[in-house]
Parts: sequence; structure tokens; C-alpha cells
Amino acid sequence: MAIIVSQINLFDYNEIEKLGDLERLDLAFDGINDEKLMQKLEIKRGNGRDDYPVRVIWNLLIAMMVFEHKKVSSFRRELSRNAQLRRKCGFCDWENKKHLVPSARVFSGFISTLSEEADEIAEIFNLQVEELYELIPNFGKTLAGDGKYIDSYAKREPKKQTSTDNRTENDAKWSVKEYRYTDKNGKKQVKKEYHYGFKAHIICDVETELPMAFSVTAANADEKKEMIKLLGSPLLSNEERREIVEYLLLDRGYDSTDMIRSVKKAGIIPVIDICNKWKDNEETRQYKNTDIVYDYQG
Repeated sequence: MAIIVSQINLFDYNEIEKLGDLERLDLAFDGINDEKLMQKLEIKRGNGRDDYPVRVIWNLLIAMMVFEHKKVSSFRRELSRNAQLRRKCGFCDWENKKHLVPSARVFSGFISTLSEEADEIAEIFNLQVEELYELIPNFGKTLAGDGKYIDSYAKREPKKQTSTDNRTENDAKWSVKEYRYTDKNGKKQVKKEYHYGFKAHIICDVETELPMAFSVTAANADEKKEMIKLLGSPLLSNEERREIVEYLLLDRGYDSTDMIRSVKKAGIIPVIDICNKWKDNEETRQYKNTDIVYDYQG
């Protein structure tokens, strides 16, 4: 029996999670304003081979995200056994093709083409965020920012940094994240976590958890500097949109004088956890020559 979906509230994700993958894919297709990008890519392809049209491969990449496949190989297996998904993305199984499913090379080639259209893709993202301002009351009033590692499938840096082989990872870098804690014996400990790859820097709306600005850098990029750059992104630097923003929430990793000054200069109230920079396991200090003591949080 066909499932009829009526009047779904986009911002109640519990409703969306109840849907099947194909219904959620429909929502993604309908919600992405990608026509300008598609026309540009079609003109760019011109009279070249069109075994797999631009719009079909673009739909496949969107479906790959919705179906939560991290690798092209696993998504191709899904695609080969799911006829409904193929039709939804624009394939006609009765067409005379040598291969029913595009090869991994087709995916990698299209992704390489998309990498040259970063401005167009950023414009799509900004248009989506602009629409959210119109749909959601107080959208963007309270923001939160953070960074997240994106580990590379490669395990080490290539020997030749200028290698043109698409299988190498020329842009990834190493980074170390430290976690400080007190063990059961009361001793201060440091746990180190190593990452090789990239880092996504994101500012989102707190109420809806929807992203409003982002950047992707090598893993060793300075989080504070990237967060300051995001405050100058097109939407957040827009005077009308800036007036809506009241607070920016950040964890203690962003605690610095430059960070606080930059947020205040943007007309936003910073809410940043204080980083404990005291050494020698101090728990309290005496305030001048008084009987008053205070901890690192003041």
C-alpha cells in the first residue's frame, strides 16, 4: 500500500525519521535550489559524452547522503539492488547501457567537477539558509559554534606532496587533541587523540540545530581563527541578519581574548566556557592581601 505523507513539519525531525529513505529523499530533492548549478554543469559538459546525465549523478550524490553511505562502493551496491532508488534518481533500467550502475570513476569525476564550483554550491547553501529565516520565527537569534574532525581514509601523508594521483590525499594534515581530566586518585592526566584529515567548522542555530555557516580546513587549522572568519560569512555579515543574533555559544576551546573581542565587535554577546590555564594543580588563589579566595572560573 502506498504511503501518503501530508503536511510534514520540516522542523520536527521525529516526523521525518519515521519516513522511509525514499520519502526523505523526496524532501531533499524538493528542498535544494540547484537549478542554476545544473544548468551551468550541463553547459560545461556541452556535446561531450552523456552516458550518465549531470542531473542524475547529482541526484545520486544527494541520495548517497540521505541513505548515509560513507563510501561510493557501498552506495553502488545499494543502487544495484534498489530499482526504486534508481528510478527516483532518474535512471531508466530499460535503456541500453553497458552498466546499470555508474562506475566509481564516474562518481569521482563528477565530484572533481563539483570541486570547481565551490561558489555555486555556497550560493545554494546560502539560499537555503535565507529561506529558513523566512520560515522559522527567531531563527538565528542564538547561535552555537564548534569544530569536528573528518578523518581521512588515508593513514599517512603522501611521499610526494604534489602528486596528481587522485587516490592520494594531498591536503590532509595531522592534528592532536588533548583531553585533561583528574583520575580516581586525584592526579591530573592528559589523554591525546590523533587525527589525520580535515576539520569542519560550523555555526548553527541552537533551537533547530540547522547550520548557518561552515568551512572545511586541514585538521591542524586554528579553530579560533576559523570561527572568527565564519562571523564574517555573507549571511552573518548582513546587517539585517546580524541584528537578529544575540548570543554565540562556544566551548572552552575557543576561550581567548581575541575571540571574545571579535564576537563583541560583531555586536554579539559571547557565552564561552572558561579554560583552566592554571598550572601546578591549583584549585584556588588568594585575592591580593585579603581573606578572599577564588577558583579559575572567578
